Amino acid sequence: MKKLEGRLEKPKRNKRKLDKRLKLSLTKPSHLLTLKYAHIRWENRQRLCCLLERLVKKHNWAEASGVLSLLLKGTSHDFSADLNSLKYSVAIRLLKCIDGDHVDIRRIRDIYEIWMSRIRFKTVKTEEQIAVHLEFILFCLTHGNLGWAHQATLSLMKEQNFSCHPMANLVMGLTFCQLWYSNLTEEVKLRNSDQDYFPQQSDASGSNMGNEVVYSEGNYAAYTHDAVSSQCGSETSVMNDKRESLVAGSNQQRDIHVQNNVNLQRAAPLVQEIEPLGSNENSAENEVGYYDDSGYTCDPSVFSALEGLESWLMPLKLPYSSENFVYLHRQMVNNHYKDALKHLRLALHCEPPLSAALLPLIQLLLIGGQAKEALSEVEKFCNMSNMPFPFRLRASLLEYFYSNDSVMLCNCFEEVLKRDPTCCHSLARLVSMHQKGDYGLESLVEMIALHVEATFPESEMWREFASCFLKLYEYEEDRLSVCLVGNEGEQKANRSIYYRRIPSIFTEVNSRRTWRLRCRCWLKRHFGKQMLASEITSGMLELVTYKAACAAHLYGEECHYVVKVYTHLREHNEQDLRKFLKLHMMNSISLNVKFQEK
Repeated sequence: MKKLEGRLEKPKRNKRKLDKRLKLSLTKPSHLLTLKYAHIRWENRQRLCCLLERLVKKHNWAEASGVLSLLLKGTSHDFSADLNSLKYSVAIRLLKCIDGDHVDIRRIRDIYEIWMSRIRFKTVKTEEQIAVHLEFILFCLTHGNLGWAHQATLSLMKEQNFSCHPMANLVMGLTFCQLWYSNLTEEVKLRNSDQDYFPQQSDASGSNMGNEVVYSEGNYAAYTHDAVSSQCGSETSVMNDKRESLVAGSNQQRDIHVQNNVNLQRAAPLVQEIEPLGSNENSAENEVGYYDDSGYTCDPSVFSALEGLESWLMPLKLPYSSENFVYLHRQMVNNHYKDALKHLRLALHCEPPLSAALLPLIQLLLIGGQAKEALSEVEKFCNMSNMPFPFRLRASLLEYFYSNDSVMLCNCFEEVLKRDPTCCHSLARLVSMHQKGDYGLESLVEMIALHVEATFPESEMWREFASCFLKLYEYEEDRLSVCLVGNEGEQKANRSIYYRRIPSIFTEVNSRRTWRLRCRCWLKRHFGKQMLASEITSGMLELVTYKAACAAHLYGEECHYVVKVYTHLREHNEQDLRKFLKLHMMNSISLNVKFQEK
């Protein structure tokens, strides 16, 4: 009986369910999404996301705002990190595009707060949480609101595993660095002279070589012409507040001629006396420094030794001669300074290390008087990195503190050129050291060849290259090889004397193969017919003359480039340039004889 009643009741229940569904479909159309296809709601969200991305790429902000509004309403309880990133990043872009320069940063801050509140769940990875915090901190730093950036940094410290995150430590270190700099007094802030921003270079006199350092944006490129960029135009220097004036000044004067380092000799002996601030080795009986109960130690003579550093390494003008210097410097080395050092070190020593933390860390260490520690940090990073900038930084520091050690400096500049052959500064230093007799001619030829392979040098570099070939020719002409003929017991020996016209650097098996490949490559890269026609049309007679002088040594005086340039100079009555080219044609090494052999 119960079974029969159950069978009769079942059709009634089915009918009630169907009636309920029909009623819901009429009153709430969204209820239809749950019918037939269980994943149709998820598919529609994906379509909205794709549509939103497409509209943003086309900068169709009017329709994108409508799609974003619908997506925000339909996914109010969704905690997907990717979806939240899309929604809130587009919302921020919409505010910036709609309001323009009059955007209210408080509204953007509110969006970030909602975004961060959505990711504080166990299902969201720590990496995604840290990424949102970092984006908000960078936004605050960009708009100059250090208070918000400081609070966001303190909030980031509460996240798990943030101490092992390289980018988090870098951003936090830069934040504390900006907080530290904002509290400095005006008398110790950035130098007024823009030219000190570029590293000084030595004079390459004797060859009339006006080596040029090509400026490009970024701290790394301020040291020399950087092909990468690396890097990666970094904005991590303590000098961030002066970036606009430096770039503006660089547009007026981009070529920096090489000048003598006037303070190198004075600074070299003092490097042995430099001790880190706060070192326990300094006691109260130290007559040179000052000591107080807080453990702070300071020796003003240390900073007088650091005065000659370029402003890209020592961006502050420390008044070490002032009576209040100890008090001022003690105020500088505060908690923000220490926190900046701590997090920049962590970023540099994380796995993988962040090279962007190297320059601001070295700047802060030098400002604190810790020159030995700065050199140590650079050496450590060079041992675990093949990037060119750490080696440039090491070369600049060693050039200042150890200017008398020519062998070490030559090796250091060679390492820089091997990693970045476009570095004009390092090549100019090697040329200068060669002219002083501290660097070999054959090694200089190899370094210039590396530079020619990687760049399109200016006329003065080609002239220096041609003069090196001429020096090799004269060197081999004056060199005699003596061959002894006879037995060991004979008192008189017959001698046969001959000249070696081609230097050994071009005749050894490995180097000969290398130079053969170079000549084949340069024939198209530097000595092509179209390039020659373009250079002559542009009126660059000095450039084509010096290049033709090099071509005479590489390919012989019958090379088409040499013949056409010499004819052009004769037709236009360029006597000085024609004599220069004629000299190299008559005294060429004639390497083409060897290169044409099978």
